[in-house]
Amino acid sequence: MASNNKSFKYGGLFLFIGIAQFFIFLNIAAFVDKGYSISNNTISHLGIDNTPYIFDISIIVLGIFEVLSGIFLKKYSMGLTVSLILSGIGAAGVGIFNEHFGDIHLIFALFAFVFASIASFFVLFKKKDGMAIIWAILGAFGLVALILFTLTIEVSTNYDLGLGVGGIERLILIPNIIWALAFGGSLYYSGKN
Repeated sequence: MASNNKSFKYGGLFLFIGIAQFFIFLNIAAFVDKGYSISNNTISHLGIDNTPYIFDISIIVLGIFEVLSGIFLKKYSMGLTVSLILSGIGAAGVGIFNEHFGDIHLIFALFAFVFASIASFFVLFKKKDGMAIIWAILGAFGLVALILFTLTIEVSTNYDLGLGVGGIERLILIPNIIWALAFGGSLYYSGKN
């Protein structure tokens, strides 16, 4: 059991560091790129014009740390492990294949978003407490926002809730950042579920 606790601690630490550094550098890139609009531009737009050296490196690091977290958490939950690894591959792919790569970029972004949201449900299946319920609600919120984001891009801007394409995309990202930071931190400090 002690080795599981250490593994869970490392898994939580990798998840926390990966997410935290990405959130910080995402915001730095948005501040540095004076032509960037949080409302009118997608998040990945930061990877093509003025700040790819910030955004692309940070999201690739996020992907690597998600994969490492998933590996360390395999004894916690295989579903969580698979979700984190697939989300990590998606995140790294977003940084490697920027928006100029079209559909391949979209596929990696979809993996990153879908599996980050789904991962929260595997925590709920394992943990079954108040915080895990909140984390699963945040993951579900991310999935609903992903549907609205897809409708905004594919059908009509009427689905963006007045937030613009970048704003509705952040409604996918931010709930997942919140639950992953909280879960990662809780694993690090407890070393167990």
